Amino acid sequence: AAPVAAPPAADPTSLTADLYFELGNAKGELRPGQRVFVRLPLQGEDQRLAVPVNAVLYDIHGGTWVYQRRDSLTLRRTRVSVVGTADGFALLASGPAAGTEVVVDGAAEVFGTEFGTGK
Repeated sequence: AAPVAAPPAADPTSLTADLYFELGNAKGELRPGQRVFVRLPLQGEDQRLAVPVNAVLYDIHGGTWVYQRRDSLTLRRTRVSVVGTADGFALLASGPAAGTEVVVDGAAEVFGTEFGTGK
């Protein structure tokens, strides 16, 4: 995509700004006015905790959790704060320390067992 010069436009109530780019569309898959999802890389590096998206569980109130290993037989449900996703990982503002083992495959089953759902 190449930036296109356009008059600046912003909406202070929604905290948005309009940016215009020219996209290749040889196959005609995009239509004028169509909404698209884009990811804008930021300059510099940002160090964040990350866990596989399959490790993150959502409770009925929208809270986000992971199960972390305490010892060989014990798991602990820990609240996390997800700020985004990238390449199959959930990016965390807070959560378990780096290097902590978390349940990825079967996390939903552990959650169901803890709360007695799915019976």
